[in-house]
Amino acid sequence: MEIAEERWVLRAEEQRALDERAIASGVGRDTLMESAGTNAAAWIRERLRPRRAVVLAGPGGNGGDGLVVARRLHEAGVEVRTLMLSPPSSRSPAVQRMAERLDAAGAEPVRSASADELAAALDRADCVIDGLFGSGLTRRLNGEALRIVERLNASDVKSVSLDLPSGLASDRGETLGEAVRADVTLAMAFLKPAHLFYPAAGRCGDTAVVDVAYPESILREAEPWARVCEGSGIRRRLPARRPDGHKGTFGRLLVVAGSIGMTGAAILSCRGALRAGAGLVYLAGPASLDPVFEATLPEVVTIPLPDEEGHVASLESARLRDVMQRAGVLAVGPGLSRAPAALDVARAIVERFSGPVVLDADGLYALADREDVPARLSGRAILTPHPGELGALTGETPERIDAERRDVARAFARENKIVLVLKGRPTAIGLPEGDVYLNPTGNDGLATGGTGDVLTGLIAGFVAGGAPLADAAIAGTYVHGLAAEIYARDRSARSLVPSDLIDRIPEALREVEGCG
Repeated sequence: MEIAEERWVLRAEEQRALDERAIASGVGRDTLMESAGTNAAAWIRERLRPRRAVVLAGPGGNGGDGLVVARRLHEAGVEVRTLMLSPPSSRSPAVQRMAERLDAAGAEPVRSASADELAAALDRADCVIDGLFGSGLTRRLNGEALRIVERLNASDVKSVSLDLPSGLASDRGETLGEAVRADVTLAMAFLKPAHLFYPAAGRCGDTAVVDVAYPESILREAEPWARVCEGSGIRRRLPARRPDGHKGTFGRLLVVAGSIGMTGAAILSCRGALRAGAGLVYLAGPASLDPVFEATLPEVVTIPLPDEEGHVASLESARLRDVMQRAGVLAVGPGLSRAPAALDVARAIVERFSGPVVLDADGLYALADREDVPARLSGRAILTPHPGELGALTGETPERIDAERRDVARAFARENKIVLVLKGRPTAIGLPEGDVYLNPTGNDGLATGGTGDVLTGLIAGFVAGGAPLADAAIAGTYVHGLAAEIYARDRSARSLVPSDLIDRIPEALREVEGCG
């Protein structure tokens, strides 16, 4: 069931089935259309405050929603010009009824939509509402519809698309051809894959969800294709902080990371964990690099390990054995290197440690040829690969993994009974029971070396603080992306470096903690 703490993602067929079930239960098609259009119009009035609007309406349900928007804006005193792409003879009965209600409300008569008519209307408008095509579109735009969309995209007038920008296919991240470049998209009750997967998501602008009058009984029967957490849901997933807590209360994390030339990865991971609120962070790394770690990480307890040419080569350390008994969480991999001895160390410590494990980067490659490892990690691991790293574990190509990231994340997590954080846009978080969360935060500033190391530390820090594995993965990914967004509010995202990200985590956490 849809709840305030998260949004559901449905494909077009799933939402159409929901519509039909609602109608069969006694909720009229007109009722659904009226609620969708009325709530969209209220959103537009409250946030955009238009004085003169143009509404583009198509022949299907999306056009009906647009006609309701036109009527509600007119009733609120907005000067509205409505352009319809279809004559009365080709409209569905429900859409025709919405057109008649608009006329009965005394609005300006509906005009036939054309590129020339739109150009004239845009000269006076401060807002244009795109209700041409919605989630049912499966082909490229052509003819007059294509010319209208091209004219709209050439305009500087604020554009709002209803459900989807016209020209996009609901269930795909690819674009079919030309599509509206919306400033805002108002999704009807549920997000669609196109709102989240690129390049289609890039056409949606800022996406908000407006309510539709589905009965609660119908929603309880539905199953989401994927889920997206809202800020209030993230707040609930953060580990609790006792006012009388101490460093032991908030967890002990052991990080095994770093090698010659890759000290930064270990440092960034530890700093990410500290920002997550971990009580004690230990870093086990090459003894020859310990002076670097000591100088740059005053808050971290370092554990020098025997090394060969700057790579860890052995777990023989009394100090490490002691920490392994006390640490609640293990994070392995950032900058560890793929030297054979280092990979042996990664495999050995994962097998010896019985608690929760977060694996990233070289820690994942250490498992690539070990068929028995997934069984050993069942129920206690978070893996954080990008498509290339997951490909090394599965034998699939990175291209296929990236293109089918929701399905891949779901299958891998269920099969291996682990939490999988498949990094990318959007990051897909697969859970052992089959649910998939798509992370809505982040920007292109994260596409730089080292940001994944911060994510590893952040997630592991939340686990150390007491968060369940799924909560730590979902919250860590969200906060990580939000920190990048906060950085870009007054700077260019392209200038983001991982240290900037760490410095914005406190602001991101405060923003999440303040969500109602």
